[in-house]
Amino acid sequence: MKIKDGYILKNVAGENIVIATGEARLSFNGIITFNEVGAEVFTRLDGTRSIKQIVDEIALLYNAPKDVIEKDINKLIEKMRNHGLIEE
Repeated sequence: MKIKDGYILKNVAGENIVIATGEARLSFNGIITFNEVGAEVFTRLDGTRSIKQIVDEIALLYNAPKDVIEKDINKLIEKMRNHGLIEE
């Protein structure tokens, strides 16, 4: 699972914003912002990590319970799917 080509994350004035580039601009309407944790997940959705690996990394990074992190990441990924950002 990874973020589709054409979507990048930029920090603009302290906000983590998804920007559509290239052909993705034609079908992407709106703005998506992420908090710090969401941005960490976005950058890890590169097609090389499993969800479990991402959960483990984020839980370690923030010293948080894995079950809470897993629940939050699954919700976030579902939202990204709904916005067409995810490539399975």
